[in-house]
Amino acid sequence: MEREDLLKQYKNDNESYCRLGGNLVYALTKFLNDKKISYHSVTHRIKEFDSFFEKIDRKKYDNPFDEIEDFCGLRIICYYPHDLKRIGDFIHDEFDVLESIDKTANLDPDRFGYRSNHYIVKIKKEWANAPNYRDLEEFKAEIQVRTILMHAWADIEHKLAYKKQEQVPTEFRRKLYQLSALLEIADSQFQDLKNEKEDLKKSLVKEKEGETVFDFSTELNLDSLQTYLDFAFPDRERDKEVTAQLLDEFIKYKISLEEFDKMRIKTEKLLPEIELDLFKNNPNGKLMQVGYARVILDLNCDSYLEGRLKKYSNSMWLNLVEKYRDKLKK
Repeated sequence: MEREDLLKQYKNDNESYCRLGGNLVYALTKFLNDKKISYHSVTHRIKEFDSFFEKIDRKKYDNPFDEIEDFCGLRIICYYPHDLKRIGDFIHDEFDVLESIDKTANLDPDRFGYRSNHYIVKIKKEWANAPNYRDLEEFKAEIQVRTILMHAWADIEHKLAYKKQEQVPTEFRRKLYQLSALLEIADSQFQDLKNEKEDLKKSLVKEKEGETVFDFSTELNLDSLQTYLDFAFPDRERDKEVTAQLLDEFIKYKISLEEFDKMRIKTEKLLPEIELDLFKNNPNGKLMQVGYARVILDLNCDSYLEGRLKKYSNSMWLNLVEKYRDKLKK
């Protein structure tokens, strides 16, 4: 095909590929959230015509619109190597996968290079019944899945412009081997750290005589505090950034988790009433984990309340605190 003919068909298909890419970003994000897989980003791009034309010339394609499979390219960047398989599993479940390539497995042990998992997919035929996927069932897309460190290496490698080992000056090769190995080791170490962190959390909440108990002998840190809040307020929304602020307050006022738990037990019978009082103008209002914790501290710790009132002067809240402090004494 001549360049003008290719450009005409490119423009005809481009709108459909743009629609496919945007819809698949939404779908992939939904699948990741449903599976509770944390991720850095989900993005898509449509191959520019000049890049498309150059690839046709380089690869000598006879039927480029069928043979070029990354016209619509999507990229999922996750945090941990373990999640690569979990993401691959749901891609196989949710799409018609035409091809699956593990670029890491294709590397020789002594080679540096581009590490990523690639999937050539089409949407399942039943998806085409939805208006936003109508007429898209025959279009392919490539989904790349990488960890954030794989992505860092790919970006740096792209900047250095070395596509093959043979292109690298001999004096640079050893350094590139070392850097590639370091990033691969770091990926593995971050996964180990995450696994150990999860094991630590599980060890803090145990079954004892048919009752779930928290191990208060642990040191106070962000992980132990968040695990305690999940244990004490399992039905409340969590926010690790706000938990970090609460941790600073625990440290500042020298409050241990065991001391706080005694305050919680003493106060918990009043908490539903306090929440109703706080949100009397908003029936759907609910305190988050840290909000519950701060109410408990305000009612039970004088130094904490004084510090809060210096920072946030609120006479209405002070009146409520006094009201419920009186109730606690009865």
